[in-house]
Amino acid sequence: MKKFLVMLMVCLTFAGCRTESDRQFLNQECERLEKECRSLRSTKNYLNDEVSSLRTQIRDLNVEKNALKSGREVKYIVKFEIKQGTFTLDPFEHIKNSMNAIEVEIPVSKDYYNRLSVGQDLTDAFKFGSLVMDGDFSSLHMRVKSKRTE
Repeated sequence: MKKFLVMLMVCLTFAGCRTESDRQFLNQECERLEKECRSLRSTKNYLNDEVSSLRTQIRDLNVEKNALKSGREVKYIVKFEIKQGTFTLDPFEHIKNSMNAIEVEIPVSKDYYNRLSVGQDLTDAFKFGSLVMDGDFSSLHMRVKSKRTE
């Protein structure tokens, strides 16, 4: 908010400039502030993702702690998204691929669970059979959609 007010003041000052050098200076200052704002937004998004990841880790650790206290075994479950990717400029083909995506939840070992991260691509396999039979350039994508413990 403070940066926005500074930028607003610079722009208002820019409106009252008399010389070309003043305008150029204020133009450069506005560009610098806009660049800094973009950088700060990017940092904020990264930190929000980190906070979300840490909250998930805390939740998983609490589930594990409660399971150990009650004497039951912890289940590590990963949801995978599997979908086809097609090399085409046809937007309807991309929409069809997204609509036909499959989500599968699979219990996994603790080691494997800890090695995976949400959003991680596990495979990007080219479908050679589709190329030979249909002339279709496509691949199969599998990525981690979410993780949870029970």
